[in-house]
Order: sequence, then C-alpha cells, then structure tokens
Amino acid sequence: MQILLLAILICSVAMGYKSARVCLYDGNTPLELADPCVPWVYRDIMAGTHLTIIVDSNADGYWDYGELSIWDTDQNYGDLDCRGASCEDSILPDAGDTALAWEFQEERLLDDVLHNVNGFMFSGDSDANSGDWFIIDYNAINAGNCQVAFIDGDYSWDEPLYWLSFTHVPSRDFNKDGIVNFKDFTVLASYWGITDCTDPDNCGKTDFYEDGIIDIDDLALFVDFWLERTN
Repeated sequence: MQILLLAILICSVAMGYKSARVCLYDGNTPLELADPCVPWVYRDIMAGTHLTIIVDSNADGYWDYGELSIWDTDQNYGDLDCRGASCEDSILPDAGDTALAWEFQEERLLDDVLHNVNGFMFSGDSDANSGDWFIIDYNAINAGNCQVAFIDGDYSWDEPLYWLSFTHVPSRDFNKDGIVNFKDFTVLASYWGITDCTDPDNCGKTDFYEDGIIDIDDLALFVDFWLERTN
C-alpha cells in the first residue's frame, strides 16, 4: 500500500492528480476513514445512507477519461446515480463548458476474468480549471460490503487506480425519517428484554447483535449511530 501511494504521488506531480473523495450527502462533510492510516476504506455506514462522491483535479486542462463504477455482485449492495436527466447536474463548473458525464453498463475482461460493470464515465474539456469537476450520488442499498472503482484514464483505461470501500450495517433509522433519534430508540425499547427473538423480522430489526436477545449489546450498537443522518 505504501509503495502504491508513493507511486501515485510521484505520478501526480508530473501529470496532475485526479481523485475521488467521499462526503456525506451535503457534499461538504468528509466521510471518516475506518483507520486514518488506511486510505479509501471508510467507516461503517447504515443501509439506506446516501453519500456523495466528488471527482476533483489539482491541475487545469483536458481530461480524456475517468470512471466511477461498481463491479459484479457489489451492485446488490451499493448504487451510483448521477444528477439531472442527462447527468448535466453532475458536471461542476470547473470541469469546463463541454465536459461530459454519462452512464454505462458493460461486460469487461480484466486479468482473464469477465466482470459486469456499471457506473459513470467522465471527460473534462481543455478549459477545465483545477477544482471539483463531477459529483455522483452513492446509495447504500443493503447491509453488506461494496467497493466503488475509481479509474483515471491517465494511468489505465480499465484497471482501477484504487477502490473506495464501504461497509453497510443494518439501519438504526427504523421509521425512515432520515435521522436516528428518540423515535427510533422507542422502537428498540419496545422489544427490550426479549430473549427469543427468532422471528424473520429480528424483532423489528432491533437484534443488531444477532443473539436472539434485545439487551445492552444491541443498545451499544444502536447508539453508535445516534443522531446520524442518512441523507
């Protein structure tokens, strides 16, 4: 990993560096890493959470090709969406007047393995300015793991430069109002003390510890996301 980071930094000095950063849905607040020393692996988020992925550049000028995509079965867990009917609202001013963003889905052969890939491709025009170029929405569909590939055509047209890695945990936002608060705590409390939680719904999906008991272990996992918003 250290060697890869060093190579990227060296190349970025010579070529101009495009990157993908992950923010909460407000587009401003960075999503924390799971470990500050490990890039691109983010802290747990709840299923149902909406994030933004912003593609930026530290250099002016034309960008022939970039991509954000989800591969194979990871598509069961995460989804990418552009903004606007033809992705026009995903193109930010610094990308230039003739910058493009478009959706794609294809089968791709990489390292002798055929992958199902879908996502969005980008191109910045010759008048592009350094700054934020494109914004894409990321949706955590189901609990599980999902990786988003970031491809920079300056390095490779088909092999990801790196993967943005997300882990989705079951939602604590039981009433789906976009925030974990006392209304959701009331749902957890209504099942408190049950010791035979074996129904298919896991006691209203409150058995986070998955031991059939609704107790302090589940409360501890619940409060990890206290007042967290999903959008």
